[in-house]
Amino acid sequence: MDLRRFDLNLLLVLHILLMERSVSKTAERLQLSQPAVSSALNRLRKALKDPILVRDGLHMVLTPRAEQLGKPVQAIVTTIEQTLADPQPFDCSSIRRTFRIATNDYGAFILMPILLNRIEKIAPQVTIEIWDIALDVETSFREGKIDLVVADAWTLRHCKCRETLFPETFTCLVRKDHPRIHTQLTLDYFLQEKHALVSARGKVAGNVDIALSQQNKQRQVQATLPHILAIPAMIAATDLIVTVATRIALRFATDYQLQTFPPPISLDDFDVAMAWPQRMDNDPGIQWLRSEIAAIGVQLSSITK
Repeated sequence: MDLRRFDLNLLLVLHILLMERSVSKTAERLQLSQPAVSSALNRLRKALKDPILVRDGLHMVLTPRAEQLGKPVQAIVTTIEQTLADPQPFDCSSIRRTFRIATNDYGAFILMPILLNRIEKIAPQVTIEIWDIALDVETSFREGKIDLVVADAWTLRHCKCRETLFPETFTCLVRKDHPRIHTQLTLDYFLQEKHALVSARGKVAGNVDIALSQQNKQRQVQATLPHILAIPAMIAATDLIVTVATRIALRFATDYQLQTFPPPISLDDFDVAMAWPQRMDNDPGIQWLRSEIAAIGVQLSSITK
């Protein structure tokens, strides 16, 4: 049969006819007139090249072909009803699902531990895969590779569905027993000392370099690293200065006995944000994940820097 020529509206009529074996009962269940159901039966007979219902004495009985169609048609109708039914209320405690979150070092270090701790308690069957952020976030969304991205708002500026989580500032780190920097970090010290730079793209100008260039000044970058993980050990073992996001700096300072100082130059804050594919905007699972991450954003915003 060519489905392009088959009226799928007849499928439900066929389903009820096969169960009721009566035009009048089918009309009653479908709240249609008997002539309308009779017309539909005639069209079904023509499409299937089979009488479907025939009289046997005082009763209507199914033809052998109609008997064969009973279970398959019921399965098709049931599948359609289940597919098109309103989604069940989302229950994170019982759902089995893997979410793919793309983020950078900041998100993996600051947000993901809190999220995973929360999921471990309330959604034990949920799995989180943490991916690197693609150069083209929207393309990764369209290709279905990623469910959600957490990054700075500038990186996500082209994403149609996004939400700001909290603002972030910058802080400078030096080792505790630095020979020249003790109680304050002046601009003179800042320019005299050498620096470490975290840059995934190599030795390129960062926020600090841009701010200094506006004052016709320049710092000395001695070490460039693609990831932030090695920074605290490097700072603890050298006289280098590094300027990183404040929440990361505070964690490193505690764990590695480092000193923190506000930057001696004005640096623009940045917003941490999340984005998700537009086609998944109404997905209950993604909505739940977004709400959990948003709650973490509120939690982090309340922490005094």
